[in-house]
Amino acid sequence: MGIIRAVPDLERVVGKRPLPVMMKSIDHLDPHCRTLLSHSPAAVLGYVDVEGRQRAEMVGGAPGFAVAETKSRLRLPVSADAAPRTGAALLVLVPGWRETLRINGTLDEGGLRVEEAFLHCGKAVIRSNFWDPAAAPEDAVEEGPTLGHAAAAFLATARFAVIASRDGDGRADASPKGDPPGVVRMIGPTTVVLADRPGNRRTDTFHNVVERPDVALVVVAPGDTRTLEIVGKAVISTEAELRESMTERNRTPKAVLKVEIETVRLARSAAVRDAGLWDTARHVDRADLPRPSTIWTDHLKLNEASGVAAKLLRAGVKERLVRAGLDRDYRENL
Repeated sequence: MGIIRAVPDLERVVGKRPLPVMMKSIDHLDPHCRTLLSHSPAAVLGYVDVEGRQRAEMVGGAPGFAVAETKSRLRLPVSADAAPRTGAALLVLVPGWRETLRINGTLDEGGLRVEEAFLHCGKAVIRSNFWDPAAAPEDAVEEGPTLGHAAAAFLATARFAVIASRDGDGRADASPKGDPPGVVRMIGPTTVVLADRPGNRRTDTFHNVVERPDVALVVVAPGDTRTLEIVGKAVISTEAELRESMTERNRTPKAVLKVEIETVRLARSAAVRDAGLWDTARHVDRADLPRPSTIWTDHLKLNEASGVAAKLLRAGVKERLVRAGLDRDYRENL
């Protein structure tokens, strides 16, 4: 079985991270970020608990649950078992919108010290048809070291997941994944796998796992107010049979994330329930939000990366070209 254990091997399989992609991030909360946060009722928070384990949970319940107190500090609800001064990451959901906002930083008292913010493309939301709910097949809860009947049934209907991870220096990330039902596939009571689908091409999770295998997943089945948290150790597999088994839309993933489970928790989520994510009356009017292409254009211009190539990108980026490229990407690379 092929397991990727080094960055050069990873980049030979999935490619290097392009400069234009990396320059879509900024080191503070600009007005675009503040607008999205003001409309968001829920997010997934990846954090480290006091025992040093990677964790992830849905937080929020109403728009404004996360408040930008300054450009570099975000006040938000933090679990009582979260370890202070450790890397944490937030994936922000805006009801009815296909893009997501990612904010990475360090936990401090009652909030997050912001170190990076960027808009994530909408492919995971589109592939999962996230805003179209399905009826929950049951309402059972479950907790333990393995996937039992209730968790397995939940995974069979789930179409969206967020993976929280950290690199070797403790910098955190929370990355969305979306597919038809079974986005996180159970291949045994203690093992799940996720395919690498086309996305924003940052491959943050893979780079992190090469350095630190600890991950936590929050799995969501749209329409179900439960969430499933899976905590474990991950590896990146290039095994041909496994990759081929996860072919979707005639495209076989280049790599698969394989997670060996340590703990499972399927529980009702007050944040999901109170946020009313699938209540169309609460979905945000797109006219109240900036265009994604505008956000990416402005963030590219705000990015302070050095070098001639970065300078040329800042000078040459045009919103209409970004918008055209985005539309084509969504059509051709789902």
